[in-house]
Amino acid sequence: MKNFRIFFAGLATGAIGGIIAGRLTSQRGSQPHRMPYLDVGQQILAENHGPVQAAQLTARAQARYNDLYACRLRFQQPALRQHYEVGILPSLALYQTLQEDRNNQEAALKEMDLIIAAMLERSGRRRLVRILGYLHDPFKVLRILNRWAIKVRYPREGWRFEWVEDSDQCIAYDARECFYLNVLTAYGAPELTAHLCTIDDLLYGDLPGISWKRTKTLSRGDDRCNFRFYRKSKLSA
Repeated sequence: MKNFRIFFAGLATGAIGGIIAGRLTSQRGSQPHRMPYLDVGQQILAENHGPVQAAQLTARAQARYNDLYACRLRFQQPALRQHYEVGILPSLALYQTLQEDRNNQEAALKEMDLIIAAMLERSGRRRLVRILGYLHDPFKVLRILNRWAIKVRYPREGWRFEWVEDSDQCIAYDARECFYLNVLTAYGAPELTAHLCTIDDLLYGDLPGISWKRTKTLSRGDDRCNFRFYRKSKLSA
């Protein structure tokens, strides 16, 4: 039974890692310049504005993405390049299109919140929660996953992390620098970063056996993003 649990935990770790990476890598097949999650954006916009206007807006967003991609920055580090081309540029293209159409930053950001939440659901958030729920020790798996993510998915070339605690009861680290915030600031849209940060709250907010807490973010003007995960028996900050 112990060996089975270890085997299953290994499978789950790989699957969860793939889900999180998948939010940045979807739709990069035979059409490398196809804007990722464009269909999700169109679906949400159609619910609020009807299919015709949604089609017009997503066509404009695709054109904006094409322009941004054609003039994209060239990052040699593979993870940074993936975050930038498949995570940042699509979000920026859609946000700029909505802001231009609405002529209202707040309205554009509210619609982005809806699209971001839908995008995360499409990328497998429910499957993540379901997989962790089957594990004997979901916190242990999340601890392994965090180490992997910081090393592979969020490299030092783009993020600066400081570990606070890495124990059987608490995973705690601070981000002192963020690639997303730096890039979006360079593009004149730093306000979008905070809304992309909500992905973490949506992803980690209801994990079984785990309490998630973050009270500070660089994107809202704090000096750090304080990532905190606890076993549910440990509730202190």
